[in-house]
Formats: sequence, C-alpha cells, structure tokens
Amino acid sequence: MRWITWGPALAVLGSSCAEAALFPRAVTGKGFLSVPVGTVNKPNKDKSKRAEAGTILQQLENKDFFYAAEIDFGTPPQTVLVLVDTGSNELWVNPDCDTAPSLQQEAQCKSFGEYDPDKSTTPPIGPFGKETINYGDASDPTTLTSATIRYYTDTLSFGGASNITNQTFGIVTESDGISQGILGLSPDLRAGFDSDEPYSLVLTSMADQGLIASRAFALDLRHSDSETGAVIYGGLDRSKFIGELEKTPIIKGEGGEFRLAVTLTSLGVTIGQSEEFGLDEGDSNVMLDSGTTITRMHYSAAYPILEALDAQDDGEGYYVTECSYRERSGSVDFGFGKKIIQVPFRDFILDIGDGTWCYIGIVVTTDQQILGDSVLRAGYFIFDWDNEELHVAQAANCGDDDIVAIGSGTDSVPSVTGNCKQSDAFATATNSGSETETETATQLASRTAGLPTKAYTTTFTITSCPEFEQGACTTGVVTTQTFGPARVTVTVTAGADSSNTDDDSVGYNLV
Repeated sequence: MRWITWGPALAVLGSSCAEAALFPRAVTGKGFLSVPVGTVNKPNKDKSKRAEAGTILQQLENKDFFYAAEIDFGTPPQTVLVLVDTGSNELWVNPDCDTAPSLQQEAQCKSFGEYDPDKSTTPPIGPFGKETINYGDASDPTTLTSATIRYYTDTLSFGGASNITNQTFGIVTESDGISQGILGLSPDLRAGFDSDEPYSLVLTSMADQGLIASRAFALDLRHSDSETGAVIYGGLDRSKFIGELEKTPIIKGEGGEFRLAVTLTSLGVTIGQSEEFGLDEGDSNVMLDSGTTITRMHYSAAYPILEALDAQDDGEGYYVTECSYRERSGSVDFGFGKKIIQVPFRDFILDIGDGTWCYIGIVVTTDQQILGDSVLRAGYFIFDWDNEELHVAQAANCGDDDIVAIGSGTDSVPSVTGNCKQSDAFATATNSGSETETETATQLASRTAGLPTKAYTTTFTITSCPEFEQGACTTGVVTTQTFGPARVTVTVTAGADSSNTDDDSVGYNLV
C-alpha cells in the first residue's frame, strides 16, 4: 500500500506461489464486473540470494501470501497476476524477476506473466514519463530495493470481460527485489477522488467508459482456505454478508492525505463475554489496506488487545501468545458506527508452525493506523469513491452469488440486507475440548504483568525525486514505522505485508 510519499518506505512485497494462479473467469452483468481474487502462497527464502534477516522475520516471511487477481493486457491478451491493493493507487507490472529475494521467488515471479508492448496490436502508446521508486529500511542495507517505471497506455480486461481502453499503467524497466505487479484501488494521495491526476485510474476508467455506473467496488477477501474471493466493480453480492450494511464516511489519513480511511468507533475483545475498550482521540483514524497482512495500531489501542490475549513481547516488534488461544471461541471486535466486525481468534492469531507459540495479528505503529488482512477478511466492504463512503457488514458465505448493481448519484449503494445468517459466518472458532471456554478478558488481564511500551521507528532519507513529477517532492528525512510480513498455516489467513512509498507523491503508500 502506498504511504504519502515524503520518502521511500519499506516494501516487503508478498512474493509468489508454487505455481501461477489460475482463477475462475470474471463475470459481467448489467452495470457490474465481478473479478475473482485468490491467495498466492510465498515460498521459503533461499538464503543463497539474500542476507539472513532476523529469525522471527524470516519465519513470518516463509508463511506469507497475498491476494491477487489476473489482468489481461493488450491485443491479443497477455495475462499478468497482480497484487490487489486498496492502499495504493497505481497499476504496474513486469518486475525484474532476476533480482527477486530468492531463487524460488525468481522462478515463481516469472510464472506470474508479463506484458510486452511490442506484442500488442492495439496499438499501445508509450513509453512516456518516468518514475523511480525506492523501497527498503535505510537502517538495513539487505532490505533495500528499487524500481524504475515507464508509462504505457493500452487496452486491459479482467478475465476477458469488458475491455477498458486507453488505460495508463506502469512497466518496470529496472527493479531490485520486487516479485509481482500491483493493482492499486485507492485514490491518488494528493489529487483525491475528484481528479484524473496523475492519470485516469482503473476504477475511474471503468466508470467513464460505461462499464459500471459509478466508481464503487465491493471487496470480499474471504479466507486462505477458500478458493477465491472477489472484487466486484460496480456491484455487491448479498450472499456474502450478514444483515444490513453500515454506512460511514471515508476520511483523509492522519497526515491529511487522501486514503481509503474511516473512523473506528470502538475496539474490544470477546472471550466468553464481550469487553469494549475505550479509544483515545488519536486512535480512531484507520486505513483499510488489502495489501498489508498484519493490522497496525497505536500502542494505546493495541495494548488492551495484547493484554487480553496474554501477549508477550518477542523483542523483535511482534507479540506472541500460546497457540491454544486460537482454539478458543472468541474474537477481536472492531466497531464502525453501529456495526461490529468480529474477527475470530483463529484468524487474528497466526500459527507459524511452532505449535506452542503463535503470533498475534497486530503490531504497534506510531504512524498511520492500518487494518490489514488480519481484520479485512472478517468484513464485507464496499468502497464508494463518488460519495466518499464505506459500507460494511460481517462477512459470510451462504450460497450462490446474488449480485446487485450499484447505481449512480447520492446513495448509489442500494440499501439491501445480506442473505446470510450468523451461522454462515466464516471461521467460527471451536474449542479443542468439550468444556466451554468462559475465561473473561478481565481475568486474562489479571494474569499478565503488563506489556512494556516500545516505539518501533525507522528513519528514511529521500535523496532524489522522480522525473515524472506530479506534485511537490522534496529531499529530506522522514521517520515512519515498518514491519515484516506474516502468514499462517492453512487454518489461518493473512495477506501480503508491505509498505512502499513512491517518490512522486506527497505522502506514504503501502503495498
């Protein structure tokens, strides 16, 4: 996802699967386009090509995956697999696979496909413009990566459905350590929702060309053990959520930049009984980012959750708890107005294969708070760009698709009720024993000694600005926070963790 770019930020992009993902074809209807989204597993690191990172980071990376979709570029179509990212705005492809972090990732990067403008008869336009993106933690030279992108315009489609003509996107001409392309579904950080700058983004092009009635899409990630989820452009699926949709305004990020951010109204944990924690004034702004695995919250917001889960600081910026918590009937609860999204412990607590200790799907940040895949999988989210609103409900799965088109104008998202019941919700946790777990969060908290306050900050230095200038960019230093990706075993789900920043924007971007 894309942080507003005052400087480059760490991008540990979820990298690769054992083989190219072959998802079902996209489905188009009157006023909507449903595009399958699937998980792509990431192989173990090959230390012969990368300096060894911290043990914990290595374990988490070995379990990583990301949510991906296939896009057809040009004429005839050239299919490329890309990461689906609600935290950034640009579409780009063709990383240099020879510089992937491992030999396995290099091979799998090549299996994702690539776009060759010389093979398209549309014909394409380009190259034009230039952008150099730097990734990495300046304090750790082994993490530094970069990409130089030139821009092209060509036809693209999703699974052969509904061509988008004259779409601008980036092609990497040189990169280091990046393993897949990215489909950004966020507005431009500076220009916001009401502009075609720096160019007409994919969602805007769909609406302008009449493929959908308005710039809105539904995000249904589901779980890693599901074959596919979906992004539905211009529509929503009543068979994938419970009850009514809660509407809440999309707001700017903490730094005043345009993001897919909203106000978090409550936070709590259910262990036998529900306990709600108070939110400090500065802890309510959260960005929804499908390109990040682990949720990132300020310490004051994360602390009650960590304490309730009997967490221990592992000394590396992560928190662990006994894996037995994953078998308890409980949840971490995130409130959006009247709607509470309950994330089952089996999703929020990540099993990395140790069997005894598991990682909690939240880390501490001093910067923009992010609800990553550890939370997003439990909700059904509809992003309405035109009205700058988010509609949210508890995710579920109750049968065949029942897709309803989204209209245009005010209140374009229809006021419909989901077909699903509470019993249809994903990943309902079960106890490992026959007795019901009734221990409360208060009882758990009394058994903990409290967690030490730590700030995990990283300083990045901008040394140059891109030639393809779309706004102010200045050199200098910015302090932010980063973390490594995480992934669970087959019983848990997560997405790809990465933070990246383009030098040509005015804030950070997380991928």
